[in-house]
Amino acid sequence: MQSTKRRGRTPEEIIASQSEEARKLKEAKAAAASVPATVTPATPATTTIDTRTPAEIYADEICQTAIVGQLVKFDGKVGKFVIVETEEEISNREFIVAVDETLAGFIRFNGDGQPPDRVQGQPYKGWRKPKRETLGDNDPAQWPIGPLSGKAEDPWKEQANLVLVDPTTRAFFTFATTSKTGLSGVGALLQHYNRMLKHDADSYPIVKLAPSGYEDKRYGWVNKPVFAIIGRTPKNSTVTPATDVAADMNDELPASLRA
Repeated sequence: MQSTKRRGRTPEEIIASQSEEARKLKEAKAAAASVPATVTPATPATTTIDTRTPAEIYADEICQTAIVGQLVKFDGKVGKFVIVETEEEISNREFIVAVDETLAGFIRFNGDGQPPDRVQGQPYKGWRKPKRETLGDNDPAQWPIGPLSGKAEDPWKEQANLVLVDPTTRAFFTFATTSKTGLSGVGALLQHYNRMLKHDADSYPIVKLAPSGYEDKRYGWVNKPVFAIIGRTPKNSTVTPATDVAADMNDELPASLRA
């Protein structure tokens, strides 16, 4: 009985198959070239130095929050500082500001029940704020309508969170703001602290939460939060600090050299 051997493809068949594959590949490339490219915003490149202890890292991983203690806000409509949870007014109260723990950057709110997106860090621990355009959402035509302004608003808001410490009870609070007046008040306090670091890096400023404001030609009186410097205290002190305005008037000279 004669055996039947399986015949391989002829040279002509192989050439025809290769030609067909080349044709399909050329058509696929042409089709892809006609489709507009979708650009995904790159993740912002930031410089971050993590100085946390293992215990701090663990606590941050299981409790991801930007708020330390109770939340404090400045109500711009009535011009007063308020604890959000209790609605208690705390204007003119004194606090130690743990400036080294300041959290800053951008926040994007995603609606009810959804956690916000954050691109934030601690400037006094090596974090650098990225450029706004690296975050995406750069087309104003696609921005959502603000609930208060009724106009399209940038979904990414700049935010600053200050950690406040009650001088007597040592209870923690966080003042959080995204408003221009609030950010300006925080910035003025940070500038004061930056000057302190040059000659007294081991102390924190003591402030009074002082409602203030200014007259605007377009809007009339505008309320503004001010962190009035009234003294300073050693960072590692457990003693209730004395607030002496005169002792903190000059940021450029240590106390021993002041007149």
